[in-house]
Amino acid sequence: MTIDKYTINEIAGDFLKKDLNILLSLMQLNIGGAETHVVELAKELKRKGFNPIVTSNGGVYVKELEAEGIKHYCVPLQNKNPINMIRSAKLLKKIITDEKIDIVHSHARIPSFILGKLHKRMGFPFVTTAHWVFTTKYGLKYITEWGEKTVAVSEDIKTYLMDNYKIPESDIRVTINGIDTHRFSPETDASKIRAEFGLSENDTVIVYVSRMDESRSLVAKQLISIVPKINEPDLKVLIVGDGDDFGNVKAMADKVNSELGRECVMLAGARTDINELVAPADLFIGVSRAALEAMAARKPVIIAGNEGYIGLFDRSKLDIGIDTNFCCRGCGDSTPELLLRDIEHFFLLPDEERDSLAAYGRELIKRDYSVARMAEDTVKVYEWALSKNDEILVSGYYGFKNSGDDALLMAIINDLKKNIESPNIVVLSSNPQETIRQYRVKSINRLNPFRIIKHMKKAGMLISGGGTLIQDSTSTQSLIYYLTVIRSAVKRGVKVMLYSNGIGPLRSKANIQRSKKTLNKVDLITLRDPAALTALEKIGVSKPKTTVTADPVFGMPQADPAFGRKLLSGFGIPDDAKRILGVSIRRARDTDQKFENMIAAACDYAAEKYGCYPVFIPMQANRDEGISRSIMSKMRSKSSIIDVRLNVHEMISVVAATDLCLGMRLHSLIYATCGNVPLIGLAYDPKIKSFMDYAGQEFCLDISNVSLETVKAMMDNCFDNYDSIKERLSESYARLKEKAALNGKLAAELYEKGSVTI
Repeated sequence: MTIDKYTINEIAGDFLKKDLNILLSLMQLNIGGAETHVVELAKELKRKGFNPIVTSNGGVYVKELEAEGIKHYCVPLQNKNPINMIRSAKLLKKIITDEKIDIVHSHARIPSFILGKLHKRMGFPFVTTAHWVFTTKYGLKYITEWGEKTVAVSEDIKTYLMDNYKIPESDIRVTINGIDTHRFSPETDASKIRAEFGLSENDTVIVYVSRMDESRSLVAKQLISIVPKINEPDLKVLIVGDGDDFGNVKAMADKVNSELGRECVMLAGARTDINELVAPADLFIGVSRAALEAMAARKPVIIAGNEGYIGLFDRSKLDIGIDTNFCCRGCGDSTPELLLRDIEHFFLLPDEERDSLAAYGRELIKRDYSVARMAEDTVKVYEWALSKNDEILVSGYYGFKNSGDDALLMAIINDLKKNIESPNIVVLSSNPQETIRQYRVKSINRLNPFRIIKHMKKAGMLISGGGTLIQDSTSTQSLIYYLTVIRSAVKRGVKVMLYSNGIGPLRSKANIQRSKKTLNKVDLITLRDPAALTALEKIGVSKPKTTVTADPVFGMPQADPAFGRKLLSGFGIPDDAKRILGVSIRRARDTDQKFENMIAAACDYAAEKYGCYPVFIPMQANRDEGISRSIMSKMRSKSSIIDVRLNVHEMISVVAATDLCLGMRLHSLIYATCGNVPLIGLAYDPKIKSFMDYAGQEFCLDISNVSLETVKAMMDNCFDNYDSIKERLSESYARLKEKAALNGKLAAELYEKGSVTI
């Protein structure tokens, strides 16, 4: 069977009618956070008018689902037994066909693996949820399947998915473990549980809930071990859950009860009436969903589990709770001593402080952890999966370890994320794996025509840029490459935008004609400065919508000079350096020995007269480091070089930490402007002068006709008028940042509407 491909109108209609058949699949339905998540999600989807159907190996929650009118199919998804997996695949295929399933949502590794294979054959929309971090050892990484879109129940799991499985950030949505605050409420009647376990109103009750598997039962055993030391004469400890370590837990409980001569520790086993079991608690201990449910029931909570220890929960623990999904991942280990300390501390608190902790937990859950929000997040992911958003291809000089182009790509991606929800970005890169890892997007080899054409068929828009791609000073071959990518998109009906481009120089008449013919067929051109507009008009490009904006990097978060100064100290820059001179030099036609001698002398002048410590900042190491070291060898003064590749944020911060920037590289000058650092431009290419003019910066020299005296005079001018220059820079930065914001807004308009209004 192959499910029909959806059109956007059909999808919208389905979601307006809200009668989609949704298959929720997990291993089993016994006590556990993921299991409860699925049960609550299924019930909320049912309330919203959808038709959820659940498959698992069964368990204690099946009756609860069936009582809500939710169909459950028993499928042997509980282990990796090959016979079970083959049988499960056949059963799932039949269920998907017979129930006319519209979307499949898997919640565990084994069902995800089986359904991932079926998805490739049957074509149904496929979503997965990551409730936990799986081990990737022993080749298990390669038997893990993720959906077209994935839900992560915490930010750290989202990061895990991106780092270990290279899932693009745009394909992941973070949700919460939604809690039914009506079911888990301070109004829940505790009398039934008190009667069942012989709990009087005078007893002090601690409740612990978790699976009793060996991988989850550590804190249960720690709690039992310290029961004799807890200074509460009428203490009762109720432990809820079952699993492969239940026998050991029971043996410990029996031993402690025998030593105390009374039944203090009681085991409830596997239960579904968790809301009632929590009701008599004075204090709750556990992690994840169980802890959140207890908070919803207005119970003070100690968060502790196999993965770590957070402790008695209050406002100060909220951030670490959110970051770890209240599972303690990455926190210090739980120990009996920590547990005893916090339990004794809690029981010594005045009643009003205990009540304040309980009230805060209930308030938090009602505000941020509702089942309704969890279901809304999930439905949004279903919409993503069904709509199969057209890809946005990004073409440029990416994957070549050039800081300027790295910054451009990061800025473009950030712009798209600001203006388009979950943009489906695919970058054409020289190093796709590095691009995937660094930018959390999809990436393909820029020289693989078959992959490019394949993605063109799924693309809604091509972005060409930023940077100066339409020029032949690098080579005609480079120009032809970028024009070919554009023509291929135009031919296939893909909307094309030149994104904050520079234009030229174009020296060859043939290249001018190629560029004119191709660019007159694109849909939108934004340009990074007025000189680019003049160059575009000069070659005869007049048909596309065109406007001058600014380099996308101006739209990035502002630099952090303090962080940059800290980084610089790692490269030998003295902490007591009076001033820092940032120097960004590259090889070019006129960078001969005379030029190198002149730059070396200028650096010595800045060091001797103004106390500047020169630091060389290669923006592209393979082209800049050699000439930088050659200049350093000609200097009298001490200097340093950034000889480790920094990421974009680090590089921008390093430039912001300097006091004066002497730059040939365009983006060293842009970084300086962003960091409010006075700058002197060394123009090896017209784009340097164009930028300096647009930014209102007067200190710019053509390297073919530069002298030491001129550079020294400009340095003098910069330091003599330092404050006024910084003031003008601040004004320029604000203006360029505002203009740069137009790039993303226009891109979104073109992508979503097919045209723009300028």
